[in-house]
Parts: sequence; structure tokens; C-alpha cells
Amino acid sequence: MKKYKILIDDYTWDADTDESFVDGLRKYHTTPSDDDAKMLRIMAAGWCDWTGEPMRFSSASDLITDAVKHGVLEVTDAV
Repeated sequence: MKKYKILIDDYTWDADTDESFVDGLRKYHTTPSDDDAKMLRIMAAGWCDWTGEPMRFSSASDLITDAVKHGVLEVTDAV
């Protein structure tokens, strides 16, 4: 299980699958989408605007990698 933290405002959640990661994004976002691919795209666009850096959204792992790389997301092992 991993703990995810959006560093912009300290929002955290635990997830052990891509689906539970995206569900955490849905709970965070003010206008979430029921479609996983669209939800990843929504988050990538917002984080791209915030950082000025590109964010891939073809998969949850791509978005996680880029968000960590560009200082938007922190990933740790959940206790």
C-alpha cells in the first residue's frame, strides 16, 4: 500500500491499485470525472498549468512518475 500526498495543499490518501489511486484523485478534485482516463487527463492538465512542466496521463503510473518528478506529488509506503 502506498500513501500519496498532493504537495500543493497536503491532501493525502492511501491506495494499492491504479483504480484506488484514481479514486483518491476523484475525492480531491472539485469536478471529478467517472471515467478514469479523463480523470487522469484533468489532473495532468491542472498540474501542468501549476508547474509549467509536462505531465503524461496515459496511465496512472505515468502521471505519478511525472508528478513526483516535478514536485506535485509525494509517494511513500503507507504505515
